[in-house]
Amino acid sequence: MTNALFLSKNSTARYAMGSLMYFAQGIPQGLLSIAIPAWLASEGLGASEIGSYLAIIALPWAFKLLTGPLMDRFEYLPMGRRRPWVIGAQAGLSLSFLALTQVEDPAAQIGLLSAIGFLVNCFAATQDVAVDGMAIDVTPLREQGRLNGFMSFGKAIGWSMTAAASGVLLTTWGLPSTAMLAAAVSAAGTLVILSIRERMGERVLPWTHGAAAAVTRASTSFGIVLKEVNKVLWTRISMIVMMVMFFDGLIYGYGQALMPIAAVQLFGYSTAQWSQLVAVMGLAGAVVALGLGPLIDRAGAKYMLIATIALVGVHAFTLSQTQHLWENTNYVRVMLSLYVMMLPIVMVSTLALAMAICSSNVSATQFAIYMSVANLGHTVGSKLYGMLAEQSSYVQSYTIMSVLVTAMIIVLLFYRHRAEPATEANTRPAKHFAVGVAGAGAAAFWPGSIRCPKCRTGMAQVQFDGVEIDRCRNCKGLWFDAGEIEALNTKSAAAALDIGDVAVGMHHNTVQDYECPRCSATMKPTADARQPHITFETCSTCLGSFLDAGELRDLAHVNIGEFIKSLLPRRKGVDV
Repeated sequence: MTNALFLSKNSTARYAMGSLMYFAQGIPQGLLSIAIPAWLASEGLGASEIGSYLAIIALPWAFKLLTGPLMDRFEYLPMGRRRPWVIGAQAGLSLSFLALTQVEDPAAQIGLLSAIGFLVNCFAATQDVAVDGMAIDVTPLREQGRLNGFMSFGKAIGWSMTAAASGVLLTTWGLPSTAMLAAAVSAAGTLVILSIRERMGERVLPWTHGAAAAVTRASTSFGIVLKEVNKVLWTRISMIVMMVMFFDGLIYGYGQALMPIAAVQLFGYSTAQWSQLVAVMGLAGAVVALGLGPLIDRAGAKYMLIATIALVGVHAFTLSQTQHLWENTNYVRVMLSLYVMMLPIVMVSTLALAMAICSSNVSATQFAIYMSVANLGHTVGSKLYGMLAEQSSYVQSYTIMSVLVTAMIIVLLFYRHRAEPATEANTRPAKHFAVGVAGAGAAAFWPGSIRCPKCRTGMAQVQFDGVEIDRCRNCKGLWFDAGEIEALNTKSAAAALDIGDVAVGMHHNTVQDYECPRCSATMKPTADARQPHITFETCSTCLGSFLDAGELRDLAHVNIGEFIKSLLPRRKGVDV
């Protein structure tokens, strides 16, 4: 069967699948968070109802962190490590859109609309976690940055096209027909993921032929992970970052409720006009944001974030003080366009700030917590505007937004980050991050890190006598770059580095068909000349080697029987 159907074997399939799945995530964002709020405003709903609606539907994204451990605990490896979750979440997303067909009168059914929107985003957030896990699991190190760009671009196209189309369809066909079209497009994504597998030999469906190709991972203690997270999460710098992330989400959620209501009810925009403006300017902002990486590296994430969020504050304050220009169509169009365009730019700087302190061996979990705090702030911000709008004018609403920005900048001034001292998990130069922006969403990979080629867990950097290697945090397998295994093939090195369970190592040793985690070339079985019973894998290109748990200890101790054999004379054609 062609490799085009297996994600682990075909880079084009990985790019296409990542783009398509993130496109599917953009559909609920464009419909629920961009088009529908403007439509509700045009239907006469007040700010309180719209703010509450936005707060409710955003909640699943605040708690998606809980989904990851659930996926790690429950796997069906015959169909792939993550693919069953992706299929289920994508199918649920498609079906949940159909529930929106029951909402015909939004003003009278705002509670039902909010509940269904919450359900849709539960499936969207679950799909996001599953797709990210699958992408990291099957993607070689050298491709992760590019894949991240494809996925982010796919989501940007998804929400922008959906927002633009939904703005027209809602006012002409109504929500039931619009929801049916969204369900149909989403269902197409389900059909595609059904036809592609993670690895060769896996099943297409539970009742078809095939077997597990991925290795079962040893269970990890949740208590240990929690203990390590606590060490880094409650430090002074981490607490400040969490406050910054919360304020960032608060400002975004507040603006997401304020801006469409003002656009429709104050500035006279139609639902279609607002949706199209958000689609066009949001994409423009995403393009600008993707080019900010070098500037962030040069100026620093803190100062870049202060500069970008300050623009949002100045923008809000300017709008509050120029009420006499609100009748000027061109002025309003420019101001609304600038606001939409600034959102992804601020997001890139915020993500860079949070990533800068995620250098411990729980960086993925730590960063996910920061994102959850930002999403929680998003929910609170939308609700906050709904509560304040009934007692304040638009001038006051924009002024409050500028005050929130000022508070965030004050918190940022206390941000002081120094590089961590060298530890077992942090002894290499700082990693370079690849950030992708898709409107209100973003994705991030750590392309400087290495994942275990056997169990796909992140590997920690450890040192012995000045030589640095990578050790899997889960199965304890060891990766040696070219020349390192010879330098560390001693009893003392083996005792210090090879700390894993031999039984786990023997289990993982059965997996020999995999790609090099460093350069993605083919790994070939290798046997030690003195101890032929020890087989490990060496890269055919970069000459790096991977040893399962227990193999370095065995390699460092010459078996007495094999030692005697090596001393005996060999006769031609006879194996002694």
